[in-house]
Amino acid sequence: MKIYLLLFVLFFFINCGKLFAGDVVDQDIAMATSISKVFSRVAEKSFPSIVVIENLQSSRANQKQQLPPEFEYFFGKPNQIKPPESNGKPFPVGCGSGVIVRSNGYIVTNNHVIEGAEFLRVKLQDGTVFDNYLDKDAVKIVGVDQQSDLVVLKIKEDGRTYKALSFTNSDDVSVGDWAIAIGAPFNYDYTLTVGVVSQKGRHNIFKNRIVESYIQTDASINPGNSGGPLLTIKGEMMGINNFIANGGGNAGSAGIGFAISSNIVKNISDQIINDGRVNRPWLGIVLSDLSASD
Repeated sequence: MKIYLLLFVLFFFINCGKLFAGDVVDQDIAMATSISKVFSRVAEKSFPSIVVIENLQSSRANQKQQLPPEFEYFFGKPNQIKPPESNGKPFPVGCGSGVIVRSNGYIVTNNHVIEGAEFLRVKLQDGTVFDNYLDKDAVKIVGVDQQSDLVVLKIKEDGRTYKALSFTNSDDVSVGDWAIAIGAPFNYDYTLTVGVVSQKGRHNIFKNRIVESYIQTDASINPGNSGGPLLTIKGEMMGINNFIANGGGNAGSAGIGFAISSNIVKNISDQIINDGRVNRPWLGIVLSDLSASD
């Protein structure tokens, strides 16, 4: 009798263990599935607010895509682009991304995305194309701020209300938070990559920029992501993707990307939209980091 009782107890615990293990696996799968659904909802929510921007030049223009000299450290030197048979029509020499920030068609992107352009072509997710080679009023440059590498564009109003992406307070972003990058890397439109906030408040990177506060992320960012958003898990913009660090090697992601923090983006874009320019007070004081000998 005792032997049967012992066997029963062993059988009970073994099967309970299997049942418990099965429940744990099911719970893990359910949790992972729910997280992936969050990423899907972020994509669904944000895609209509993101645009693809093409820098158009004619065969008479400089056919080498230009980047500011300091960007060559991060991206490597740009390759010579062989112009297609365009019959005098402008062709894209560079591609970037942008974000609609006002429902009447204001877009924020990086200045280096449009720099040197003769014409601009902006494409929405629904396939609508605004091309100021075909219509000079289709895309207009509202204002440029070279010190932050930001520019505001305006696409022609066609009676619709555009879906604007909302900002989050970048001061509230924490290291380890989810970070979602969306853009057109290597011309693959509306590509979503996921990582975390690796660090925040990065500065003293560019000599010609007075105000710097970059969010660092390991979310994959490549050429073509420039000007696109870095998003929170709620689908709010924590920054505008700006550059990657790879030591001047191949222009591909090495897991170190940087976005201009959303508080700076919002402040500058609001000034450009409202005043047409950025106003910065000047105190005649130069700040620098203290050394051990100071």
